[in-house]
Amino acid sequence: MDSLTPRGYTALLRNRNFVAIWLAQIVSNTALNGAFFVQLILIEQVTGSSAHLAAVILAFSLPAVLLSALAGLIVDRVPKKLIMVASNGLRVFTGAALALLAGFLVTNKLNEIFFLAAIYILVFLISAIGQFFAPAEGAMIPLLVRSENLLPANSLFTITFTASQIIGLIILAPLGVKTIGVNGSLWVAVALYIVATICVAIIPRDQMTRAVKLDGLSEARHAWNEIREGWHFAITHRAIFVALLQLSLVSMLTMVMTMLAPGYAARVLGLEAEDATYVFWPAGAGMFLASILIGRFGHRVSRPVLASVGMFGMALAYVGLSWAGGGGAEQTPLFRAHPELVPSTASFVMLFSLMTGVAMAVINIPAQTIVQEHTRDELRGRVMAVQFTLANALGIPPMLFIGNLADIFGIPRVTLVIAILIVLLAALNLAWLVWATRQARARHNARHGTMPQ
Repeated sequence: MDSLTPRGYTALLRNRNFVAIWLAQIVSNTALNGAFFVQLILIEQVTGSSAHLAAVILAFSLPAVLLSALAGLIVDRVPKKLIMVASNGLRVFTGAALALLAGFLVTNKLNEIFFLAAIYILVFLISAIGQFFAPAEGAMIPLLVRSENLLPANSLFTITFTASQIIGLIILAPLGVKTIGVNGSLWVAVALYIVATICVAIIPRDQMTRAVKLDGLSEARHAWNEIREGWHFAITHRAIFVALLQLSLVSMLTMVMTMLAPGYAARVLGLEAEDATYVFWPAGAGMFLASILIGRFGHRVSRPVLASVGMFGMALAYVGLSWAGGGGAEQTPLFRAHPELVPSTASFVMLFSLMTGVAMAVINIPAQTIVQEHTRDELRGRVMAVQFTLANALGIPPMLFIGNLADIFGIPRVTLVIAILIVLLAALNLAWLVWATRQARARHNARHGTMPQ
């Protein structure tokens, strides 16, 4: 059976265990995105600085560098269901703490430094919890579905990941802030975490790949060797390593776009910070549509070729966003200086946002599938941890200076520089793909005793 036809999706939707983890992903990511963007709105309103927004994203990214290796080790040694239930349960408590603290800080108008420090700490804790949930979820999918259904399964997860971003960013964040306030939106996120915990709890318990032993120094050395084994496997398998780098690129660009979007809306266009989602929502729609098409027809194109096309598309979209924003350092916001440009400029921003979303899906889905297909079950959790570590380790350095550069030179100029860097990376990726293809043909010819063409 062709698993990438509509029958592949039907088979997945008849799999109750897959549906349970799928719903948990939708609900928990909706809550996470909504709560996180509410915090960005608050900080943009308080500081009006991309550098402070970058600090929030840094606090969100740092736990992946510090904890991903440990998380991958634990995922391979502890039942994944237990990890997911515990992670979502802890998110309920941290989300409630965030809602209580945000209400206390806003109503009592405490000093800005204390406000920002408290938000950074909570963001760090919430992200630390996620470092255990995400690799457990990623490693659980291949245990719940057949191997021939991995591509449509990843497509569904990408579709709903995007849908949860749209729901969280467009409904929970802007509409929630305007109607039920910051606290109301954050308490809705807490309720969603409770629902996600229930969804994960009904999944059958998986078997431990390795027994957990805690017998002192020898076990610590053994654990370190297992972490090294995961990294060695990921780095020495070139197809996996390139796919991990591509996933890291998407993650980094997502963080950059999240950091710059409120400032782009407020300082470049002249909208309210929370209205960023109204011009950038097509990015989610693009990911949604591209995910459907890839799940249906992606098998017709090589996975590495798809990812390469996505990288060039991403660069083009960022060039477009730079041009639509005026191309230079913003002085007077565009819509205030030239109100007649509102319809045309907003349309272009939405178009290039759509292209960004499409490109992200075209990179992410085939790369994620390559990693899952080429990784053994007993190593998958650690390789997933390598993915999250790389994504955040490579994303943190840009976060340290992109925000300041955006404040100094303007968001459109910084966006253009990012586009140029993506083109260079895409060219390197394409060169590697050509080389790898030639090497594969040479090995094939050598095995079959034929002369190279």
